Amino acid sequence: MEYKYKLLRASVDAVCNNLLIDAKLEDGQKIVAFCGAPNVAGQCKKGTTVWLKRTSNPHRIVRYNVAFVEVDGTLVFANPKYDKTLFLEAFENDLLKEFDKYEDCTILENSEKFSGVDFILSNSKGEKCFVYASSIYLKRDSYAVFPHTINFFEMKVFEELMRKTEQGHETYVFLIVPREDCFDAKFVWDISTLASGAVYKAAQSGVKFICYGCSVKKDNIEIDHKLDILY
Repeated sequence: MEYKYKLLRASVDAVCNNLLIDAKLEDGQKIVAFCGAPNVAGQCKKGTTVWLKRTSNPHRIVRYNVAFVEVDGTLVFANPKYDKTLFLEAFENDLLKEFDKYEDCTILENSEKFSGVDFILSNSKGEKCFVYASSIYLKRDSYAVFPHTINFFEMKVFEELMRKTEQGHETYVFLIVPREDCFDAKFVWDISTLASGAVYKAAQSGVKFICYGCSVKKDNIEIDHKLDILY
């Protein structure tokens, strides 16, 4: 996925909360930047290098978005709105062997009918697979760890995937690690027992969890290798 935006280098001056940071641009200007990726702002500290994209929306109060964060010398792509794009590109390039038997991929818009599921994969035999794509950002040692939290939206998604599983369809939660310094993914209980319980229930009900890592450059991000999930 090409990411051809003008980026501004800045350093973190302070972390306000999980969504906002104070940053200093290279010309010395101090600004506030929005970080939409869960837990990425929490991985920043004073002096952390971030790459910002200025929004063209004149109605936005916070005019800068965090696009990348440099954590221990590694770029972390910090924009979850591209999860669908990354999955679709990898599927169309035949990188996802789990889905080899499916020929078509339909992107679903959020609706009550599908409760937030992102994709339906299908083939000429009438088989269907329902997929929800989501990035994970936290790292411990060499592991990308999940889940860090869960909201009502994702709980609805899991419930819908479990219903589709009961109907005989394949269902997947497709986890994306948008950084290059994780060798495996790891399911953990100690961050949020509520989120972990929801993942455990979905997995026990037949929803499959798979994880892929990415190649991350400031002008290009792409899914390029599978990560094992350790339980």
